[in-house]
Amino acid sequence: MIEKFNFFEELSNESKELFLQNAKEVTIPKGMELFAQGDVCKDILFLTEGSVRVYRLHESGQEITLYFLEPFEQCNVNLNSAFTSSEAIGTAVSENELSGFMVPADVIKAIYTAESSYQSYVFNLFALRLGSMAGLVEDVRFKKLDHRLLDFLHEQRSDTIKITHEKLASHLGSSREVISRLLKEFEHNGIVKLSRGEIKVL
Repeated sequence: MIEKFNFFEELSNESKELFLQNAKEVTIPKGMELFAQGDVCKDILFLTEGSVRVYRLHESGQEITLYFLEPFEQCNVNLNSAFTSSEAIGTAVSENELSGFMVPADVIKAIYTAESSYQSYVFNLFALRLGSMAGLVEDVRFKKLDHRLLDFLHEQRSDTIKITHEKLASHLGSSREVISRLLKEFEHNGIVKLSRGEIKVL
């Protein structure tokens, strides 16, 4: 599966061998914390199956989702912490069961130094996340919460979304009470139908 990362086939034989010798195949259950805000990451995840939520925790206890990590992407927070031995600026939690490979940071730094294909992959990844972060800041600053909530619901892969109001609030950086009130208004206006732990977009 590691071959599906678009940089891997362009690596030299030496770098491929170094990677494969040090890659530890992992399966991670749903709801597991991969690293916490403030941790210094020692290993780098290469995700092949599943989804990871990366979020920022405020001292008030409120959370806001920074991004979701999908298969054959890498986590910028994980990379930055591991490459620079600095504290992670967010927390990563498995949204469902994950499969992938964990590789020690020093191995990946050696491959990064030697391989232009991996350098390009990492730069493109940071450009993608930077655009995503700019969009998040713009939404929080300029877009009303009800519009952000509607956008989130419409971006999901199904019209029936299994999620709690509290988790929705965490994604959007709001409170459960505010999200519940907005969802009730949506239901009153025929936009959604609510049931316990589930939202159906009409």
